[in-house]
Amino acid sequence: MQLLAYAYQRNARPQKAAALLAALDALAPGQRRVLRALAHAQVLCGHNGPALQTLERVAVAGGIDVAYHLLRARALAASGRRIEASAAMAACQVIRAALVPPEVTA
Repeated sequence: MQLLAYAYQRNARPQKAAALLAALDALAPGQRRVLRALAHAQVLCGHNGPALQTLERVAVAGGIDVAYHLLRARALAASGRRIEASAAMAACQVIRAALVPPEVTA
C-alpha cells in the first residue's frame, strides 16, 4: 500500500495518497516513514493544519531530521506562518551542515 501511495504522489494524486497513508497509519500507528509520507501528501493537498499535526506525531516518534524540518517549513509557509517557517528552514540547514564532512586539505 505504501508503494501505491508513493505512485499516487508522484502522479499528482496526493488526495489518494493521503487516504492510503491514513489507512496504513490506522493499521500500524506511529511508523515514522508512513507518518512522514502522510504529512507530505497532506501538504501537497493544501491541508497544512493536519500536516503539522502529523509532523508533531513524527517528532514524538523520534523522526526529527532534515526531511521533517523541510516538510514543517513548507507547511508553515503555506499557512502564512513565515517566521516559524524560517526557523524550521534554519534548523534544516544546521542539520545538513552537521552531516557534511569537512573538506580535506592536502
